[in-house]
Amino acid sequence: MSCSLRTPTRASQRRDNRRRGFTLVELLVVIAIIGVLVALLLPAVQAAREAARRRSCTNNLKQLGLAMLNYESAKKLLPAGQTSRIASGPTDPAYLSVQVQLLPYFEQEALRRQIREKENQYSDANLLAQANQPPTYLCPTDNSSARSMPLGWTNYFANSGTWVRWKGWDGVFGPVVGEGNADALPAISLAQVADGTSNTAAFSEAVAGLAPDIASPGAGDPLGDCYEFGGLPSSRTLAGLRSAFLAKSSSTASIPWSGEWRYRGYPWGEGTMWRSWYNHIVPPNSTCWLPAGDFWELIAPASSRHTGVVNVAMCDGSVQTVADGIDVEVWTSQGTRDSGDGNGS
Repeated sequence: MSCSLRTPTRASQRRDNRRRGFTLVELLVVIAIIGVLVALLLPAVQAAREAARRRSCTNNLKQLGLAMLNYESAKKLLPAGQTSRIASGPTDPAYLSVQVQLLPYFEQEALRRQIREKENQYSDANLLAQANQPPTYLCPTDNSSARSMPLGWTNYFANSGTWVRWKGWDGVFGPVVGEGNADALPAISLAQVADGTSNTAAFSEAVAGLAPDIASPGAGDPLGDCYEFGGLPSSRTLAGLRSAFLAKSSSTASIPWSGEWRYRGYPWGEGTMWRSWYNHIVPPNSTCWLPAGDFWELIAPASSRHTGVVNVAMCDGSVQTVADGIDVEVWTSQGTRDSGDGNGS
């Protein structure tokens, strides 16, 4: 019996090839399906990443709160808002921040030893030390764009109270000499936090300024920048003052120093209202205002790039997540150490 092999024709080969491949329409459908899946998954991935960043931010504040309590345990006082008055000359000692004073209490003692308290804030040795960037002082959500300034930044600010023009430095930290038309606030003890350590804020996150070398000229950042307010509001009640600050829009205001002062949080080593402190007169994520050109009287709200919330470390070491919509009287009362309900109306 003979058997023959059938040789395929070119036409049948072309038909087989067509059956094995994808048509253009099928390929486009597959691409469209992949695009839809990516669009559905991307927000979930981004949300998961932001949740991780927020946990990291909370952990940073937790470390600060525990470092503050360990400092208080060792010295029987909380750190002062600054180690000396702000320098008036090149031989005056450094006015170091709370953040500097806490360095040894979260495994940064080597960096603290590099900082020379008796030298000027910006001596060569202190400049070199402040060029370091402790990662604990940066919120990963705010650190999305690298700032190219030579010194380090902070996103975690010390609580200076309601507002110096209202009842002086009524928070936990303040200047060691009288500033902002108010008496000094030397280092206090936890016993002086009469409103309760679990009810009183010690630190909050705040969006750091966009340094002039990376910020778009004239384009303000409502969270990171401060704006000229003009003269002081005329109201004599806390509610009236707050309303005046909340009513004004940053869109029609200018950034101080002809648009060049964009240094909130810079450098982390300086203990002043405009570098490393914040206050509670307006709710979180409100506008930062400079009234009457006096930086000691800055309206410096807590702020963050987390959507709708800020993280706050309390004086008992706990960390709370506070919504933008918090009752403003509750928020103000969390900024005071010994003033009852915080209602000044």
